[in-house]
Amino acid sequence: MTETRQITKDNAYDAVSPDDFQAMMDTERYNRRSSAFDKIISATHDHFWDPLDKRYIDFTDPFDSENEMLIDPELVPELRLACFEKLSEKEKIRFVNETARWMMSAILHGEQGALNLSASLCHILLDPGAQEYAANQAREEARHVTAFAKYVQSRFGKPLPCGETLGNLLSEMVNAKEVYKKIVGMQ
Repeated sequence: MTETRQITKDNAYDAVSPDDFQAMMDTERYNRRSSAFDKIISATHDHFWDPLDKRYIDFTDPFDSENEMLIDPELVPELRLACFEKLSEKEKIRFVNETARWMMSAILHGEQGALNLSASLCHILLDPGAQEYAANQAREEARHVTAFAKYVQSRFGKPLPCGETLGNLLSEMVNAKEVYKKIVGMQ
């Protein structure tokens, strides 16, 4: 006989529909703030970073993308195919750097998804502590979007469009009605 176990439910994850703003103004809600996220929220103040501050990342550092590979060629398995052996060194560099552009573009789109997902949690989480945590997470994801966008711009000009599979996955997570799908999606 198998034992049935229940998932522990934490009230910090109680949520309402995104179109139920009236629930957010329930006066009892303000006094039910969970302290579960307080340490994480406090730590964000100590770890603030500014992607536009050159002391963190200087996007103006020169890079010769015509003669240098942006990433380790071992990360590009296509180079091991017989047809790639016929490429000149310059063509290999260009291929590796376009692969890096594709990778960085996908990461940028993923960070944008994380930003929108975190912001969407602010609209539905009832617990003020959980809302503050989601807002802090949105703030952090916004910095990631800025940093990756600046990196892609400095190296490639503009990102590649989001692929259909990644775009559909991100849309499904951001638009999910269930809180658990959003939280699992952020991982």
